[in-house]
Amino acid sequence: MTSLGSIVRRLKGKVEESKYSSYIRLIPYLTVALLAHLYVTLAFIHDVDRAIFPLVILILAYLIIFYKIFAVPFLQQKHVKEKIKNARRTVFGLIQKIPFLEYIVGGVVLAGFFTWLIIDCAGNYTRFRSLGGVLVFIIICILCSSNPGKIKWRPVFGGIILQFTVGLLVLRWETGNQALQTVSTEIVRFLHYTFVGTLQTYGFIVKMPDICGMAMAFVFTSLQIIIYFGAVVSVLYYYGIIQVVLSKVAWVMQHTIGTTAAESLNAAACIFLGQTEAAILIEPALLTMTDSEIHTVMTAGFACIAGSLFSAYIEFGACPTHILSATVMSASASLAISKIIYPEVQKSKQKESKTFKFAAREANNLLECISNGAVHSAQFIGAIAANLVVYTALLYLINSIMGWIGECVDIQDLSLNKLLGYAFFPLAYAMGTSDAEDPDVAIKETLKVAELMGVKTVLNEFIAYQKLSEMVKTGELVGERARMIATYALCGFSNISMIGSQIGILTSMCPERKHSFSKVAVRALIAGIFSCFTTACVAGILVSTPKACTSTTDHGKCLDMYQLEDYYQRYINGTH
Repeated sequence: MTSLGSIVRRLKGKVEESKYSSYIRLIPYLTVALLAHLYVTLAFIHDVDRAIFPLVILILAYLIIFYKIFAVPFLQQKHVKEKIKNARRTVFGLIQKIPFLEYIVGGVVLAGFFTWLIIDCAGNYTRFRSLGGVLVFIIICILCSSNPGKIKWRPVFGGIILQFTVGLLVLRWETGNQALQTVSTEIVRFLHYTFVGTLQTYGFIVKMPDICGMAMAFVFTSLQIIIYFGAVVSVLYYYGIIQVVLSKVAWVMQHTIGTTAAESLNAAACIFLGQTEAAILIEPALLTMTDSEIHTVMTAGFACIAGSLFSAYIEFGACPTHILSATVMSASASLAISKIIYPEVQKSKQKESKTFKFAAREANNLLECISNGAVHSAQFIGAIAANLVVYTALLYLINSIMGWIGECVDIQDLSLNKLLGYAFFPLAYAMGTSDAEDPDVAIKETLKVAELMGVKTVLNEFIAYQKLSEMVKTGELVGERARMIATYALCGFSNISMIGSQIGILTSMCPERKHSFSKVAVRALIAGIFSCFTTACVAGILVSTPKACTSTTDHGKCLDMYQLEDYYQRYINGTH
């Protein structure tokens, strides 16, 4: 009996032998193209608005095909390569002949840009304060620098300008802002599909009745998204999509900011994946990296968040658009701030992006890939849950002890939160946190945001976002600008507890560089902290009328068991 495999092989052999084999191979591609065009046409007939997204995908497909079939072969021709090389040589030769041209052009661009910012912020003192905050944070970073005299300003200004450019595109440009809102909405919807799997697995635990004070179990709802996200990322990596996207983003960063291939790739990966997965991607380069490059890698890890935790922060009331824009802006900020605090003084071996190779794909097939991604991601849930339990308990323990110490000397309500608020108040004030007209309200809002910044730095961003949600619900923090600034400032892994985690992750990948990881870790944390704070300042400069979001778990109406008990008690007593 002939097997299906032998029939397929026989047909394949016939096709290859045919003189029309090249045309026959095109049939599947033409069929897919025909079906795609038919689908887009039907989508437009049905609903024009909803057909925009498929049309954009189709246009992108055309552009990619055009680039691969026509542009690449044309650019690879020897005479074209020579012309491009000669043009580059001519341009760079002219630049080198004119003394200080690069600095003059850069100075003019910077002067024009900051002039526009000053004019744009005119009449709004709070936004001016945010602009001053960027300068203050840069000065603080220079004071913390390991070698202030060796700072190379191109990556610094390049990173800050790229940060502002991203901010302008997604916060000020109306079309860009709408696109950001659409993307964030789709991401939330995409991550929400996890609910189907968790409901099937855990049952009623993830779908509690709408009773006041009875919240869903965080570890069985939001944290489960990590497994789903990890599996999807694993699939995208298996098919090479992650590598292509990150390479292009890294190329933009490398040529606009001037950082090396590995630094740029790591920063790009941190936008989508988080510090652990980003570090895995650049593992082959860790052994030959300079100390400054290692510092930059660790800074990006501190400054960004993991895409898998996107939904968790939204559960606490953070705006999806703020979280998404913050992590993109902080990536470029981390490169700039890192090069101030730990300038490059060694010769890099990571200059060319073409020489960098991604780690090999471990899975043999798609199903194994999904399983590996899910199992690998599941281990992080226990670690996050354990940290939340212990740090929340420790916070309340320390607050209780400090409260008792304060009462002994007639100081009421003394707590770690308050001390952190006072310590971080100057930084929060410099960020232009509150736009309240009443000075007392402005100071109170700034103190509350400063308290959150301190909690995030000393403990972690999870607890800080929880506190932010509580402050909003209790009316302690009602200003929309203050809530926006807090969301941006808290969006990052830059807390003390993550130092050990970063060193542990990187050391496990490259034990030979353990000393380098330990040497730059504290400065990398400082750089990560100020990267997040600088991003908050940029948002404060560019956004004139902030719009706050509410928690997705706050349904407004719920069954109050105390009122129900009171009603039945009165019913039994006959007093209803």
